[in-house]
Amino acid sequence: MKVNSVYSSFFSLIVLVLFVLPVNALTDRQLKSIRIGYELRRQEAFDALKGKPLVVSELQSPLEPGRTLFARNFSYSLVDFAFKSLWLNEQVAEANAALQQNADYYIDNYPAMQDRDNFYWAADEWLRLLEYFGTKGSKKAGLITKETEEKLFKMMWQYNKVFSQMSKAEYKISGTWFVDESENHHIQRFSTYWHFAKYLKDIPAYKTLKYDDGFTSLEHYNAWTIYSKHWIVERARKGLFVEMANEAYGLETLKGAYNFYDFGDKELRSLTGKLLDLYWSTWAEEQLAGVRGGSKNRVYPGINSKSGRGEFWQMAWYYLGIAQPTTLARNLMTLVASNYRMPLIAMDIALDPQGRGEYEIKQRLLGLAIDSFHMNPDYRLRQDKGGLLRYSYCTPDFILGAAHFEARKWQDWTLISSQNRWHGVVFAGNADARIYPQCSLNNTYRSYNQHWSVQNKGCMITQKLPEGYAWEGNPMRVFFSKAGLTDMIERNGWVFVASKGAFAAVKCVSKSFTWDVDTDGQWLMCEDELTPIIMQVARKKDFADYKQFQEKVLSLPIHYDGKLLKYKSIYNDDFVFHSDYSKLASVNGKTIDIHPSMVFDSPFVKSVWNSGVIEIAKGKRMLKLDFKLK
Repeated sequence: MKVNSVYSSFFSLIVLVLFVLPVNALTDRQLKSIRIGYELRRQEAFDALKGKPLVVSELQSPLEPGRTLFARNFSYSLVDFAFKSLWLNEQVAEANAALQQNADYYIDNYPAMQDRDNFYWAADEWLRLLEYFGTKGSKKAGLITKETEEKLFKMMWQYNKVFSQMSKAEYKISGTWFVDESENHHIQRFSTYWHFAKYLKDIPAYKTLKYDDGFTSLEHYNAWTIYSKHWIVERARKGLFVEMANEAYGLETLKGAYNFYDFGDKELRSLTGKLLDLYWSTWAEEQLAGVRGGSKNRVYPGINSKSGRGEFWQMAWYYLGIAQPTTLARNLMTLVASNYRMPLIAMDIALDPQGRGEYEIKQRLLGLAIDSFHMNPDYRLRQDKGGLLRYSYCTPDFILGAAHFEARKWQDWTLISSQNRWHGVVFAGNADARIYPQCSLNNTYRSYNQHWSVQNKGCMITQKLPEGYAWEGNPMRVFFSKAGLTDMIERNGWVFVASKGAFAAVKCVSKSFTWDVDTDGQWLMCEDELTPIIMQVARKKDFADYKQFQEKVLSLPIHYDGKLLKYKSIYNDDFVFHSDYSKLASVNGKTIDIHPSMVFDSPFVKSVWNSGVIEIAKGKRMLKLDFKLK
């Protein structure tokens, strides 16, 4: 990406602030200067797209037998082109034609509009364009022509008339935790229903018409506004998202909220702003240079598991001037164009890993299903007993994270909670430096409830869950990235590696292992697929050298009889791990508490479960978020 001289000078200021000034020296003025640079970074990203012609992506084969052609990439290509063109006020006629082409495809193709992986994925983008550049747009009214608007309105009506249902906006019984398809699909849908109704309620041709369920657009708009407010409050009260810390689906969940923030009524804007402040604060405390650590789910094998360069890492460039500029496209369009800015306290937390020091994060979440509502398309979450606690140990050199939960049958969990859970460590110094366990998956890219873990500080024990507990889980293995890891040594069944600022050690407790090399690193393949696996991670500064770390690890005895593992970590914590799946592990004589009184518990973010009151603090900076509805 070409950088002009003004932008280059500003970036130099950011570098000075982040890497020359002493720890804890980030003043309000310095943080505000970084935040002001958002507009420069955003404009640079759009300028890089100047003059780019429209290249329409082809329609693709159906994702599954019996479904229509896959049109998501087709739609994104048209809408992304329109977004950059209207933002830059260039190729305006072509932009209108692209929006009309996208609308015509769905207006004339009901199966494509109905398919869950096609229609609404790019809707947040063109709705934002309409808000900015329509005939009553807030930025440059009239760039979107009346003819284009009428096509968009027709598409909105055809979709909402059929698919928006007032009964789905019920929140008193569901608590907003009855989820259609998946969490990100759910909000993509209802935020689309809301935004379509927001327009249709004021358009003479549609305002008096009734949907298939007998209600008007105004009635739907009011219902979805109320529902959206309750949805936001519930996420703040109960640990944010079921699709926890997800670097891909997470942005698809949040993009609708960004439209609430910019285009909702006063209360919806306020609540959404608080939700975004909470989300970015929890992200800030659990990342290194924009790479989020900690346990996650719905993390697919391949680049999603192996790399930290996801969309939130890309947003770190705009909000904080860290990570790297990348080509602007898709979901990022909505976020980058928004008026939302990260609060100073979240920026301070994010930009000061040394000042944050070493600490634990505990976050309680929902995941267990009500009765048999654990599968697509109707997920229903238990609200009394979420069943899952994220635990992360954070240092300036690494973040190790696992999810604590009981060994349950896979049917106990909603699949959006148990799918592709990721436990492991990310290291400072390289966005792709990491070690993590993951079952092999044959020809599929999904597994459910594949393993369970216990962690305290820099020690984690993980074990594959067997058939019956797990679904689609195969032999256990551990990935060591090529990026950022060096000096691999095998000693007495342990594998040792080093990163820029940390040492790590991994061992299969039962039997031995082999290696399988791929282009991004290598997999340690456990000979006994049900063996517990021990991972120890420590900062280099805590040892005289690499050899001392190795000797410390090797000196600690392992007591394992095939059912019970007893182990003392390099942090002097005593672990008792029940490899027969009979009960939760204990640390230092105390059984892991997966339902603590706190929903957020770290030095920086604290909240009592179900209270909706969150306190964010760092040094003298404090932010209180109170999620109250009028």
